[in-house]
Amino acid sequence: MAGIKWVLASDIDGTLVGHGGEALLADYLRQHPEIGVIYLTGRTRANAEPIIRHYGFPDPLALATDIGADVYWGPDLHVDENWAFQQRRDWSPRRVVRALEGLDGVMFGARSSHWRIVFQIRDLEALALAKAQLIRAGVACRTLWDGDERRLDIVPRGALKGRALKYILNRLNLKAQQCFVAGDAENDGDLLEGRYRGVLVANGTLSLRDHLPPVIWRSPYEGAYGVLDGLRQFIDDSLPLVPAEYAG
Repeated sequence: MAGIKWVLASDIDGTLVGHGGEALLADYLRQHPEIGVIYLTGRTRANAEPIIRHYGFPDPLALATDIGADVYWGPDLHVDENWAFQQRRDWSPRRVVRALEGLDGVMFGARSSHWRIVFQIRDLEALALAKAQLIRAGVACRTLWDGDERRLDIVPRGALKGRALKYILNRLNLKAQQCFVAGDAENDGDLLEGRYRGVLVANGTLSLRDHLPPVIWRSPYEGAYGVLDGLRQFIDDSLPLVPAEYAG
């Protein structure tokens, strides 16, 4: 880890990519190798790696996928088997499917990865029924609700971006004070709870924005522009101001 002074630990979709500014941020990070990058995403490795390469972002110190269920060490992205074993200890996709089978308004969708099971939910009443049934069945898991798509994702109990980041930093012998986090969505909430300095970009979820600790910058800029704005506030005040027209 020689030469690493800071770490940017960031979500990908909606934070690094999707709202412009990707090339500026990628160029800045490549020109400052003292800032290592850790990517934390809900995507699988197969879906995340091409995005990182496409936009020219630096090779990762580590990549946490499926909301932290898998950890890969870069740049070769070899899987951390010890971490994966921890997730598998109480993860049973069959028990999840069996527990929700036949519930009114709860329809099995797919297994989008070996760590994620997707159900389509008719309404909030069916959502409450599904969550209650998982508890009654004693299924160890986390539930992630997307109200716009009426989609319930079920993942291992230990699949948390913040938990994965803490593990990665410990393995790399880096301190929390060296880490700067960036996110936009509910599944970034445990990154933005105050253990690290960081930024919520302008397109971030409103419920997160209302409960941020002081160490998290509420950027007026979306996506990568917001990440650059946050880096300027906390790490490098020599960064030029983001033009006002890019504000969300």
